[in-house]
Amino acid sequence: MGTPLIELRQLALRFGSTTVFEKLNWTFDDPCWCAIVGPSGSGKTSLIHMVAGLERPSEGEVFVAGRSLSSMSDEELSRHRQQTVGTAFQHFHVQTDKTALDNMLLPLFFSGADLDEGRKRAADLCAALDLTPFLQAPVRQLSGGQRQRLALARALMNQPRILLADEPIGNLDAENASRVLDLLRRERERGLNLLVVTHDDFLLQGVDKVLRLENGVLS
Repeated sequence: MGTPLIELRQLALRFGSTTVFEKLNWTFDDPCWCAIVGPSGSGKTSLIHMVAGLERPSEGEVFVAGRSLSSMSDEELSRHRQQTVGTAFQHFHVQTDKTALDNMLLPLFFSGADLDEGRKRAADLCAALDLTPFLQAPVRQLSGGQRQRLALARALMNQPRILLADEPIGNLDAENASRVLDLLRRERERGLNLLVVTHDDFLLQGVDKVLRLENGVLS
């Protein structure tokens, strides 16, 4: 048995006197192509935030590729988000005063990657998501669906080992949802793992395993 890709050990999430979940244990092996479903407030988004190192559990530990995130320094967590995980969350977090291309190149400035190669990858990802006409446009001119696709493309720029996504096709029509799934399948061929929160039946059909988080139980 190799080292698990992601391991949740005795994980708890509490807000004051409210317990969302506790003693949560699960192992995700590589390759991982999984969706997490469940009612609102069950902790799905917090769970993937924990894997990204953006949120700390109330108790327990998250291990990614054998390393405990709680043992990492802020610098190591930043490197974890630059190199190991790509994040595409519901509120996009794109910079509206910059162009789409500048948004996509931003992760490369922090990682020290080659910008010329980055521009080529940005063009390739945008072509796959029908964003090429908007590459040089200020993000404030983009629609919600275009910003959502841009956020996904940016999350893939550094070729992460794991993509963590929260409702990545929630604002998209059927044609653009298909483009997203086609791109994810292509990236899977190079070794991308996926952990996604979604309620979308179309995306659920594209994963290998569906897990349900409800009443503090992941099953």
